[in-house]
Amino acid sequence: MITIAHLSDLHFSNISIFPLSLKRFIGTTNLLITRKRSYIDTHLFKLPDLLKSLNVNNIFITGDLSSTSLKKEFEKAKKFIDSFDENMKFFIIPGNHDTYTRQANKQSYFQNILKSNNIIDSKQKKIHLFDLSKKWVYIGLDTTLVTPLFSATGLFSTEMEKDLIDILEKIPKDKNIIISNHFPLFHKAPKRKLLKRRDDLLKVIKKYPNIKLYLHGHTHKPSITKEENLPYMICSGCSSHKKNASFSILKIEDDKCNIYCYILQDNNWQKDKVEELNFS
Repeated sequence: MITIAHLSDLHFSNISIFPLSLKRFIGTTNLLITRKRSYIDTHLFKLPDLLKSLNVNNIFITGDLSSTSLKKEFEKAKKFIDSFDENMKFFIIPGNHDTYTRQANKQSYFQNILKSNNIIDSKQKKIHLFDLSKKWVYIGLDTTLVTPLFSATGLFSTEMEKDLIDILEKIPKDKNIIISNHFPLFHKAPKRKLLKRRDDLLKVIKKYPNIKLYLHGHTHKPSITKEENLPYMICSGCSSHKKNASFSILKIEDDKCNIYCYILQDNNWQKDKVEELNFS
């Protein structure tokens, strides 16, 4: 059995007194007015002991470790990651907030987090590939890009499409696949928040029925959806909300998966509900 904790949208924050870019100024203003009151990180540091007690040995984080891509925000995220047992494996992809400005992207603040020994990375920056077991394979997609003011889009580029197809073709058909990506494939939101060329990603996924799970963040709302000829689409919600914070634990066997949703109640994590998924 593979046991995975799925976290997303941690949004560690730090107020920048003198933002050097207009976009970060807007983001900092948003933090001060709304987001700072919505997020808290203290309950995140209760997760190392909780997940250890639940025999979790893999942690998937589907983006937005930071709020405005400040170096100090990533340092807080690194402190959180380092608080876990050294045997815990992390599989992390960035979200749109992790590539918030050109400077942050140029300085590779997010990539510097991936230098820890317990974090799974790959030489291909945009696609991460790892064998979880004899039956299951992990593919992490980095579809983020530096965006203009008021934009939070991602991009599944034509180059990425070609690379993903090449990878999928090499995976044996009897192996099941988990794809993680910050952006959902079905999301009612303004165009400025959507994944560009998401229909092209959907077409690719439909061609490979051994893709069983698609894990994402971005919406801040926990959900499990299933449509014909597509994998289960799972959002863990936002793990850092003061109210309605959530994360998921997936217990995966060869052809089935039990998902346990945890929510924050009275500043403590409580198991909320269980969903059983069958792949056969």
